[in-house]
Order: sequence, then C-alpha cells, then structure tokens
Amino acid sequence: MVPVTAVRLTWGTALTVLPDVVLRSCPRTTPSRAGRAVVRALGARHLVQGLATARGTLPTAWAAVPDALHAASMAGLALHSRRWRTAALIDCLVAGAFAVGTIRSTRASAPAAAHPSPAAPVP
Repeated sequence: MVPVTAVRLTWGTALTVLPDVVLRSCPRTTPSRAGRAVVRALGARHLVQGLATARGTLPTAWAAVPDALHAASMAGLALHSRRWRTAALIDCLVAGAFAVGTIRSTRASAPAAAHPSPAAPVP
C-alpha cells in the first residue's frame, strides 16, 4: 500500500469517528451539527477514495484529482465565508498535501515500472 493511501485511510477514519476533535482543533471554528455532518462526509470520502486506491479500483495517479478539486473548492469557501475561513484554509492545505503526496508517490514508482532491469526477460 502506498504510504499516502495509508495516511488517507487514517485521516478519513479520524474525520468520521472524531469530528468534534477535528473541529475544535481549528481556531475560530465552533463545532455544530452541520459542521460535524460535513466533517463526517469528508471522512467518508477519504475512506472510499483510500479503499478504491488500495484495491486498485482507482489508479493512484487519478487519486490526486479529487484532492486538487477539493483544495480549489476550499480556497473558494475561505474567500467567501468568514465563519468557515480558518477551517476551509486548513482543509485546503490538507487536500493540497494529499494531491502533492499522491503525485510524488506516483512519480517515484513510475521509473521502476517504465524501465525494467537489464536482467529481466523481454516478453
């Protein structure tokens, strides 16, 4: 399993199981019923995405796409909502880190697959 996928599954579990802890860790963000629902939904998205990547259903390189889109949407929310600005900026950074980590892990594994060792038989 790619380390980014393991981190994603852990993060998704934390968001789903401990939404109040996550919300309280964001300065100027008061836990609310709506906030908990959003955090749990985001956690479920991370779990589904992580499991799909781990099983090979979703190619690792494509796993960066939802993260990049999510980061962009959180940047927009931060610009337009004073109430959710801090949480949105933190989530934007987390989503951006997942996108970058996924791309880096994909690039790190690509050269080994693209260039077989000289001792490997040619089909």
